[in-house]
Amino acid sequence: MAVAIPLWAQQSRVYRDGNSWVEEITGTLPASRQVRITTDLGSVQVRGSSPRLTYIIRKRSYAPSQEAARRQFEQMHISTIKNAEGDFIEGRLATRNLNRFSAEFLVQIPRELEMVRVETRSGALDFSSIVATVLGATGAGSVTLDNLDGSVKITSGGGNVEVGRLGSDFSLITAGGDVHIKNAAGQMHINIGGGKVYVGSMKGGYIQTGAGNIDVRKCGGDLGVSSGGGNLNLGDVSGAVVAGTTGGSVHLDSAKGRVQVSTGGGSVDLFNLSQGAQVETGAGGITAEFVGKRGSFADSSLHTAAGDVIVYLPKELPVTVHASSDMATGHGIASEFSGLRITKEGNNFAPRSMYAEGTLNGGGPVLKVRTIMGQIDFRQSHWQAH
Repeated sequence: MAVAIPLWAQQSRVYRDGNSWVEEITGTLPASRQVRITTDLGSVQVRGSSPRLTYIIRKRSYAPSQEAARRQFEQMHISTIKNAEGDFIEGRLATRNLNRFSAEFLVQIPRELEMVRVETRSGALDFSSIVATVLGATGAGSVTLDNLDGSVKITSGGGNVEVGRLGSDFSLITAGGDVHIKNAAGQMHINIGGGKVYVGSMKGGYIQTGAGNIDVRKCGGDLGVSSGGGNLNLGDVSGAVVAGTTGGSVHLDSAKGRVQVSTGGGSVDLFNLSQGAQVETGAGGITAEFVGKRGSFADSSLHTAAGDVIVYLPKELPVTVHASSDMATGHGIASEFSGLRITKEGNNFAPRSMYAEGTLNGGGPVLKVRTIMGQIDFRQSHWQAH
């Protein structure tokens, strides 16, 4: 059974603030396992730093007089309820035609709860210092997250997202906006309609943007990234990598697992690859540095429609090579390994095809390299980090 909060627990006052009028409502609620805040309008800030639930709600009007402002304030009804399920704060608009009017909810909660759920049709979201599971939704507005130990799920109609430290899993779905994340300790799934993404450190997961660059500095597990058109700049990945962009370059500092890369057009530079790689680009050069040992290197394929390919291989790696350039440019195919047999077709006056076949160190997993127009170089890797 719902119980209305007694009047002594809530206070209200109206005051002038610059060129606006403010109605400020303050109150407290006994701590519950769950907190839910729902409003038709307004930004919501939740901090996990109070022994009980306390709130400050400010309605702001830019009406020309206090009387006109009070009439606007009456159009937004605030209710606070506690029942067996938890604490509830609601903001409901009686009309959609409130001009030059805004609201903000500042809520402090006990740090350790089970769940915090916030929904606003229009306004920013800001969560910090919370152990509980956080569910947040905004029709449009920026999102700020920091020092959250529970799992976090955010949906947004659009707006930039700024994230400090997350201690658990993170899910984000937004129609558009840039995303900046410092440190996410759990699995991460990000899907944005358009905007660039930066991640300093993550455990693993998947990042997708409709258009924009993706930059991940460190990933402790498997990583998937996809862009409708943008560059992919990836640092050190402890697991496998699947990376795709409809048009843009791809760079990877290192990967312990298998790597799969595709781009509609752009250069691909992959370094410190412990296992195999599958690479496809519509146009652009490919550089791939394999540092895997015997037994870890897997079948690999490097293919570009137009561009030069440079392959670094360890001197002692057992591998079987099949390479071809349909229309060889420059020196065609060159190798620092004596085990490759290089042949060519055609003459000096027509486009010549070149091939390289051979087994290195007794042969092993197959490495296929092909460019339709370009040159290919096989070089010995020296195991240094890039």
